[in-house]
Amino acid sequence: MITFAFSPAVLSAITFATLLYPHIISSLFVICLSFATFLPLMMIYGLSKLGLISDFFVSEREQRTTPLLGAIASYLVGGLVLWALKAPGVVTALMFCYVGNTLVMLLITRRWKVSVHASGLAGPATVLILTLGMWAGIFFALLLPVGWARVRLRAHTPTQVVVGALVTVIATWIQFRVYLLIL
Repeated sequence: MITFAFSPAVLSAITFATLLYPHIISSLFVICLSFATFLPLMMIYGLSKLGLISDFFVSEREQRTTPLLGAIASYLVGGLVLWALKAPGVVTALMFCYVGNTLVMLLITRRWKVSVHASGLAGPATVLILTLGMWAGIFFALLLPVGWARVRLRAHTPTQVVVGALVTVIATWIQFRVYLLIL
């Protein structure tokens, strides 16, 4: 249940809602949900139905390339749409961070199985700290149950969880600052 509740797609929806509050009932939120949550989930569902991936969490490292490339494409289009609509810089920057972070996860996954769940939590938590302040660091506390669940399910080792989180914190911190300067 923890793995489902704190999946990267769910966390992206929560993060975009937080950044767009009090305007979460807006076309920008629909765009964010479409490109960061619904399209990636629908792609995973479709790949699963076609038998191209073994399960919803893409447990087999060798099967992760297609879903990750699809997610990158979705995030990139979403980022470009947000940029064209002159969405708030923090929202557009986060969408582009999803592009970069997913690319990093894809590159690591080519050789080693890294925790995309930990990554999907660490990136948004980093952006929330950078935008809302240190109190948002409480979101990092969610890494404990998520990491525990991934290890308990034997989906990852503790090292894979820690690397997924640490690499993403560093990548997000750098990207977010650069994107804000550009935007």
